[in-house]
Amino acid sequence: MRTQETSPEPKQDRARATRRRLLDAAGRSLCELGFAGTTTTVVAKRAGVSQGALYKHFRSKQQMIAATTEHLFKGLIEAFREAFSKAATGRDPIARALPSLWAVFVTPELYAVVELYIAARTDEDLREALVPVLLQHRENLRAEAKVLFPEAAEKNPRFDIVVDSLMAALQGAAVSAAVLGEVQDAAQLGGFLEEMCRRELQAPFGRV
Repeated sequence: MRTQETSPEPKQDRARATRRRLLDAAGRSLCELGFAGTTTTVVAKRAGVSQGALYKHFRSKQQMIAATTEHLFKGLIEAFREAFSKAATGRDPIARALPSLWAVFVTPELYAVVELYIAARTDEDLREALVPVLLQHRENLRAEAKVLFPEAAEKNPRFDIVVDSLMAALQGAAVSAAVLGEVQDAAQLGGFLEEMCRRELQAPFGRV
């Protein structure tokens, strides 16, 4: 499958400011209206620019959405980094990190991104535009986890899959919470994830 890169950052200050307004407007629209409601017309109006100006920065709605996803991910990574940083200052980083991570997963920005995963299933252009952004985000998350658990990153060959599995579990639970209003068996899920993290991220690795 061919992948598309998001549009490059403009060099001129004025163009960068316009692009930032467009990304902020698109991000708000995704959070409030979802993928279907986030049209180029809506985004241009919210950003206070013409559609012609929008298309100077993004060749299509899909490219605009991919760039906006990248924009949202930057904010989410900062939130993850803050959660990891706070956890690292305590005696029990795993117990401290999980609640902070969960708080990030139930934000409008994260829900907006999850909706794009689903939309991309049947939208080939959107999927092609999103793939490089999603892959880079996965690498960024792994890098943040390596900072918090350097020994596990070095000595546990399953480190990456552990991080990926944790993120997938939290994301799935967040989707359930969005629909059901709560996570069924939340205490059991939290206990299972904490047990998995202790087994895989604390020495001796991989032992119950």
